[in-house]
Amino acid sequence: MLSLGEAKRPAELFLERSLPFSWVLTNRLAVGPMPRCDRHWQQLEQAGFRSRFSCCYPQEETGLILPPGWSSARVSLPDHREQEPMQEPRLALALARAEALVIDDSPLYLHCMAGYERSPLLAVGLTARLRGIDMLAALAWVRRCHPMAMPIYGHLVMLESILSAAPTSKQTLGD
Repeated sequence: MLSLGEAKRPAELFLERSLPFSWVLTNRLAVGPMPRCDRHWQQLEQAGFRSRFSCCYPQEETGLILPPGWSSARVSLPDHREQEPMQEPRLALALARAEALVIDDSPLYLHCMAGYERSPLLAVGLTARLRGIDMLAALAWVRRCHPMAMPIYGHLVMLESILSAAPTSKQTLGD
């Protein structure tokens, strides 16, 4: 038994575990937390990923080293800590860039820091567009695939506005 001084911190325990990601669109899109060590990147590569989209701010990714050969994009989005107010143009840009990666360079690993708010929000938008379904059906699907998904209500309202203003993707996917 470990003494209090020898107990492992939660961050150390996370690095020893597998990355808990979830497929939202089979072999096209998965969502989860930020990869934090070589083991996580190797796990993603073994699952077929070579493309990632981050919703994190640069300071959240300090020390993150993207393996060679990966395509990567990022649009920083706020979470419950309210780093700044969510802005509809930025959310629309994130959705468009992530959608381009899913279409052109899938499978795509979509992540934020914990995989609870920001990346599931984008997964809802991508699911709605790519499957041609409404946002509430997409939200139910993402929560079914990734039970820890907890997008912020106000951000979902903004996403609904974006989805209703833009035509759906020409490429729809089953799942």
